Amino acid sequence: MNRLKFCLADGRVVRFEDLREQDLPEVVEALNSVIREGVYLTLNEEIVDMETERKWYHDHMEAGMTYLVVRVDDEIVGGGSIEPRVGKESHVAVYGVFVKEGFRNMGIGTRLTDALIEVARQRGFEIVELAVYGSNERAFHVYKKCGFQEVARIKRGVKLPDGTYTEKIVMVLPLGERHE
Repeated sequence: MNRLKFCLADGRVVRFEDLREQDLPEVVEALNSVIREGVYLTLNEEIVDMETERKWYHDHMEAGMTYLVVRVDDEIVGGGSIEPRVGKESHVAVYGVFVKEGFRNMGIGTRLTDALIEVARQRGFEIVELAVYGSNERAFHVYKKCGFQEVARIKRGVKLPDGTYTEKIVMVLPLGERHE
């Protein structure tokens, strides 16, 4: 399903679509390019086993994940998801996003974040939670702009491939309380 469509300043068309199983190889290729950068994601190793990825897809979709892929023209250049926590935390959606190099600073991440916040609202979540590296100032700025509030900083929470450390920043976006 096409969730959102807009044009970049250079005229290219951006679409946010629900992840389909047949998209997995291209999503993995885009995600691996960000993993190789070594500075934005917690994953250290590229994804190489598509059977494991298909199992991940089915397990997480069954658990209630909403995952949007980002297409610029016909190329997948990113993606983002919200997924419910379980049990007593099931009112909280965990958020994650990535955008390939060469497609950043174009407003895609902000619009993807806004789209996933809207999905979280529609699904009745009360809080959206994320973690961002202190060294990722661009993403931190986007999240602040979208209304997220910083609730914790874990010093040396992330060890980068070059052996240096950065903070892990936990942020939340309250979506309102349910009245029962």
